[in-house]
Amino acid sequence: MNLIWGMMNDLSFIISLGMISISIPGIASRIQSLVSNLIYMDLLMTDKWLSSWLEDITQIPEEDDDEPMNLFLGSQGFQSRLLLFNLGSTLVFLIIQVLILFYTGLMRLLSYFSPRAKKQYAFLEKRFVWGGTIRFIIQQFQPLIFSSLINIKCASSSYLQAQSIGVRINFYLSTVIFSGTLISIAVFFVIVKMGKARENRYSTLIEGLNSKESVLAAYWTVWTLAKWSLMCLVIILLADYPGLQLQLLTALSIFSTTLQLTAKPMDSLVENIICLFNEVMTTIYLYTLIGFVITSDNIVLRESIGLVLISILLFVILVNFFKVLIMIIIEIVKKIKEKLSSQNQKVTIIRIQQQKYPSKMPSIPEAQVYDIEEVKEEIKEEIKQEEQIFQQMGAKTKKKGRFKKGKVQSRCLLLNEHNETRDPQQQSISRSMCVQDAPELNLNVLK
Repeated sequence: MNLIWGMMNDLSFIISLGMISISIPGIASRIQSLVSNLIYMDLLMTDKWLSSWLEDITQIPEEDDDEPMNLFLGSQGFQSRLLLFNLGSTLVFLIIQVLILFYTGLMRLLSYFSPRAKKQYAFLEKRFVWGGTIRFIIQQFQPLIFSSLINIKCASSSYLQAQSIGVRINFYLSTVIFSGTLISIAVFFVIVKMGKARENRYSTLIEGLNSKESVLAAYWTVWTLAKWSLMCLVIILLADYPGLQLQLLTALSIFSTTLQLTAKPMDSLVENIICLFNEVMTTIYLYTLIGFVITSDNIVLRESIGLVLISILLFVILVNFFKVLIMIIIEIVKKIKEKLSSQNQKVTIIRIQQQKYPSKMPSIPEAQVYDIEEVKEEIKEEIKQEEQIFQQMGAKTKKKGRFKKGKVQSRCLLLNEHNETRDPQQQSISRSMCVQDAPELNLNVLK
């Protein structure tokens, strides 16, 4: 979803050039209007249900004529002079964002008394207070500033006094929103300048930017919002001066292209190339539009230039669309590979543990080897003692020696029986020692 919103933001400048007060003849005008409606698509289709509800809430009488500021703005989706009607889906998103912030503030007050409220506040504060608000402002910046400025420009003191309470509410909200959008640019600039953009709650300001290697890249989001604001001021306030609009927007586009080429703000080479491509194509579009204005007498040439303008616009949209499509496919493949590799790592770890377990944890037969060795040592000691007794007692000890020999052999048999359930290697060791001890005993007895 972030890739789609990023594409919309990248295309917003060149798409907004359709609001310049220059009429494109022929089929090119209808194609441009269709493309603009697709880009600025009302996701929630608020024109089907929200408009009638707003009319009831604001209580706008039928005699108050509400029409677009001009045809060019109307073709871009701004069908009204009033803020609430122009916002569309943005109004719904704005209400949701305000309710979330209000609920977060309420949870903060209750967090001193309730552990559950404290947990909810920690969850909401981390995701919605700063990060969610910054992302909302960036994604909905153009609808907010365009709708509010249109309402402010179309209103006057005498107009407001003569209109209903609903019209005045729209004007006051427009003033608040327009001021808030401009103030947000200054706030974002201060956050980046103080170095707080690297913090998790402000990281949206430098998300996807090469802020570590380029100082200007850290301010690229701030510059983008400032560029949109300048474009809005030029298009709305200079709606009656199309020539001046073209000159100022062309200068703005060239300046933005130079910054893009110098700063290389994106952390990805592909993103830098696409952004530079969009800036260059925007400048080409504006120069083509200047050529369109110059050839005002030749209708056939104007229609041809109009098709060139639409071709440029469609080409830019297709390039950005395929870029997003390829990026989505790459992300899906990457996640699949990560999932498969994680499963393989789990299997390998289990096998390693199975191999290492016996070496770390000795088996029961290995642990009992020490007991068998002790028994053998005791038998050897007894044999030595018996040899000494044989030497001292003479012939009488021969019978006793035979008795001890039988005793030793019986002990060896007991050891063998004791090792029947043990390791085969240990059985062979114990039996071999018994066999080795037996000849020694025979020799001593014979002596």
